[in-house]
Amino acid sequence: MKKIELAQGIILYTFPPRREGAYFGDSITAIIDNNQAILIDVGFPDEAQQVLEDLTSKGIAIDKIIISHFHDDHMDGLKVLPKVPVYGSSRFQETLDLWTEKEDHQYFTPTIAVEQPIKIEHGIHMLEIIPQLGHSLCTVLVKINEQFLHVADEIMYATNNHPLLPSIEGRNRINVQLESWNKIKDYNTFTIIPGHGLPLDGNKLRKDIENRTIYAEAILATNNPISFEDATKNCDCTFMHRDWHDHFAE
Repeated sequence: MKKIELAQGIILYTFPPRREGAYFGDSITAIIDNNQAILIDVGFPDEAQQVLEDLTSKGIAIDKIIISHFHDDHMDGLKVLPKVPVYGSSRFQETLDLWTEKEDHQYFTPTIAVEQPIKIEHGIHMLEIIPQLGHSLCTVLVKINEQFLHVADEIMYATNNHPLLPSIEGRNRINVQLESWNKIKDYNTFTIIPGHGLPLDGNKLRKDIENRTIYAEAILATNNPISFEDATKNCDCTFMHRDWHDHFAE
């Protein structure tokens, strides 16, 4: 586990890939004021446990948790964390039904289901939770102090911040993802916190979204299968995780 202090009271915990040959690891963001922390995402149980132990060693208690979307690498750590208020999209159940065993829903059901943007004041910090369809039906973005934007998996990076191919659940979801990218690309004055990868400035985000848009629109331009090479030939970057393309676009 590595810790990156992004600003006063804002800590990014990053973890290495969980299996050999994987490109990306998980991350947990802690927003701290005095002895209270809000977590954005909680990784897997072993990762959440490391963060809990680090915070506890400094006399900091977890006060609230925000789940950016209900995939296991962002929520599974709830199984080992204290029972505190959990914020998540009001569409959480649709994702849980798709990807999670019913007997495990008890661990992941949020106590506050967010349908419209809401603000949380946390000492010196102001957070805004913004529901947004994109990578998943239940994504929420989180603004922090009008300075940082946690973008969940709307745009993802390897551990060295090399761009990852977008993970889109089928052709029928591409237009939804394009709309999401269009909404976040103008955050050029913000520092962007991706769900996987290291923080980046908003200008880099805009360029990276342009490349992903070129890729997605190439898939939409044909009703036939399209190769990874043809879909990315007009991009000025090389994407990792081409198997995500093979999953839905060929």
